[in-house]
Amino acid sequence: MAKLIVSQNGEIIENRFLDAPSFTIGSLPDNDLRLAMQGVSRSHARITSVGNDDILEDLDSTNGTLVNGQPVTRHILQNDDVIEIADVQIRYRNHKAIDGPSFDRTMVIKASSVQDGGAAAQPVGAYALATAKKEHRFRAGARMGLVRVFNGGGPGREIELSRVLHTFGTPGKQVAVINARPHGYFITHVEGKKPARVNGKSIGLHPQPLAPNDVIEVGDEKLLFLLK
Repeated sequence: MAKLIVSQNGEIIENRFLDAPSFTIGSLPDNDLRLAMQGVSRSHARITSVGNDDILEDLDSTNGTLVNGQPVTRHILQNDDVIEIADVQIRYRNHKAIDGPSFDRTMVIKASSVQDGGAAAQPVGAYALATAKKEHRFRAGARMGLVRVFNGGGPGREIELSRVLHTFGTPGKQVAVINARPHGYFITHVEGKKPARVNGKSIGLHPQPLAPNDVIEVGDEKLLFLLK
């Protein structure tokens, strides 16, 4: 389990574990890590766990978020990264984090912006070429997945799962991602007090495989998973 070591002026304030799919940082009391000090926005940053990766996102804060001294908007955290918010340093410890591109690691979810039935996953920096190659290899492989919308944004509409990651649901309420892996499609909880449901059962907090004709309920959407 990933760990955050929070320090200020060289002294450790507290240790926190990333034991939930979403972890928020800010000055308001309802944040998972409250930093009630000057320079910290009310909702400053969020760490989203997807599979084995933890993704840091700056929430349009006033003073920004740094990682290893560089400003970031979104960043896939790696072991010993140091997050800087105002005059607080947060060291990320996760010995399972692996440097370099991987099938999941090349993508970052825009969980706060659900468009066309799923936010576009964005290649990260030097990983863009690796991502393009993997997507090409995936398309040339076995049957592509798709979801058919029962309700919500356009009943009857079909969405091809041609990208590695697609986001579904209602931001701030309930969000999940469908992830294309070499051995099939998986759905993972991202945001919300309760995970999405597949065939009437909660998917829990860990990635779950999808099978044809599975019925997905997430946010205000009801979807049917199919293979072309």
